[in-house]
Amino acid sequence: MITVFTPTYNRGYILPKLYESLKHQTCWDFEWIVIDDNSSDETNKLCRSWLQEACPFEIRYIRLEKNGGKQRAINQAVKLAKYDFFFIVDSDDYLVDDAIEKVKKWCGEIEGDRSFAGVSGIRCRENGDYIIEPNFRGNPYVDCTYIERTKFRLQADMAEIYKTEILKKYEFPVWHDETFTPEDVVWDQIALDGFKIRYYDEKIYVCEYLNDGLTKGGNKLYYKNLMGTAMAFNIKLKHTTSLLRRYKLIREILVCCFLKHDFSYLKKTCYPTSAYILLPVGYLYYMRRRNLFKNL
Repeated sequence: MITVFTPTYNRGYILPKLYESLKHQTCWDFEWIVIDDNSSDETNKLCRSWLQEACPFEIRYIRLEKNGGKQRAINQAVKLAKYDFFFIVDSDDYLVDDAIEKVKKWCGEIEGDRSFAGVSGIRCRENGDYIIEPNFRGNPYVDCTYIERTKFRLQADMAEIYKTEILKKYEFPVWHDETFTPEDVVWDQIALDGFKIRYYDEKIYVCEYLNDGLTKGGNKLYYKNLMGTAMAFNIKLKHTTSLLRRYKLIREILVCCFLKHDFSYLKKTCYPTSAYILLPVGYLYYMRRRNLFKNL
């Protein structure tokens, strides 16, 4: 059985598309947890109406009293999940009809192997095109860690499904006054600890990438969640061997700290001594960028 989880915020206008795709699945061995991050639109009314329907799968709807962001919602949903595998499906996306059937089969293939954190299919566009075409070299699947995807030419947008027991051990870090932390902060750490993903050459997940989504938030999302962004840069430091790349990542962390006017995170970075030595460099780059962020 699989837990499908959807965090949502003011997505009442498009959430029914995902709901319909779940009802059209060829396999209903899943529950659907929806965490409403204090939406101000019709999301609450919509989800409660679905709870009254005769649905072939269990729906669990939780409305939060305060907007806390996707990562807090993920942490809560993982604690609530009933089943062994956890599949995050965003509110502006949906699944192809046999997605759950395929995922269930894949999960069965790696379930007893503790070297695996989960499985993955491919995200595609509505017309079926790849967002970025992967290169499986004729293989039905590739086993590698999340951070080894470039090595295996799997930079395509993937749809990972993680073992719930793994996610319970890797809670998403959150900053007290921010609502977003890039998911790579957790996915990279799971990979650094040696856990593999079995990546399948199958399209299972359709992406919308709407203008009001996190992916297109760009610099505005970065500016509003500077410490979450710094955490993402720091996790990249852990597996970067290039000295130039390390320098650039430390510099970006420093820019985040200057923009936030908060340097408490520096002692938690991989190279705190280097970070303090490079403070003048970070300040120079901060001066270049501060006007850009003021206008967001």
